[in-house]
Amino acid sequence: MELNTIESHGIGAAAERSTGTDHAAKKVFVKTYGCQMNVYDSQRMTDALAADGYVATDAVEDADLVLLNTCHIREKAAEKVYSELGRIRDMKAERAEAGRELLIGVAGCVAQAEGAEIIRRAPAVDLVIGPQTYHRLPDVLARVRGGEKIVETEYAIEDKFEHLP
Repeated sequence: MELNTIESHGIGAAAERSTGTDHAAKKVFVKTYGCQMNVYDSQRMTDALAADGYVATDAVEDADLVLLNTCHIREKAAEKVYSELGRIRDMKAERAEAGRELLIGVAGCVAQAEGAEIIRRAPAVDLVIGPQTYHRLPDVLARVRGGEKIVETEYAIEDKFEHLP
């Protein structure tokens, strides 16, 4: 069974596509693997990041932040994610040599299932997040920029249900 890869960039009402002329804006590249739910989740992440000044880009080489939104249902999904992370790791190293930052995040089902193992196997990854964290991406990225490696894959009951009696 082949992994269905859907590259979704600039999705969501709040997201704007980078035209390459606005060099000051932070740029995010989101690669979406798998199901329609992941397409929706990529939209949620892009919208949350738009509020923090990010614009979507179709060119991974232009991105300041690369997010892989993963699907664990398909065969060999995790292996394909680790392979992609290897390519992005090399790009991150080249950026560092040039004095430019590139942040790497893994989201979705593989992130939920693998958790901290992703950072252990791919140390260039800066954040591993589950669906319950998407709305807090700007805060998570601020912590990453402060030097933390973030793994947030647990469901925080108080965040989702604190308004209930």
